Amino acid sequence: MDFLKNLEKSGLPKIRFHDLRHTAASLLLNNGIPVIVVSKILGHSKPSVTLDVYGHLYHEMQDEAAATLDKLVTPIQVEFPYAVNKLDNIYNFGEN
Repeated sequence: MDFLKNLEKSGLPKIRFHDLRHTAASLLLNNGIPVIVVSKILGHSKPSVTLDVYGHLYHEMQDEAAATLDKLVTPIQVEFPYAVNKLDNIYNFGEN
């Protein structure tokens, strides 16, 4: 039984088999699978072929990449209780 007959029998919309391939590649790339891995799965000769076809997906992920980078480089507030206590004692900050 061919692909289109299976779709019809299953009550699914008519699509091309190639559309499933494109959807699978898009889902993999959008979920962080490296382009070199997706390229091998698709049988492309080089990852650059995959990037030529699916490069637009990377533009859509730029906001997510920027947010991730922001989290990575945003300074973390650190407290040094020993130093604060020592300054309190030296300058009598603790007194009213």
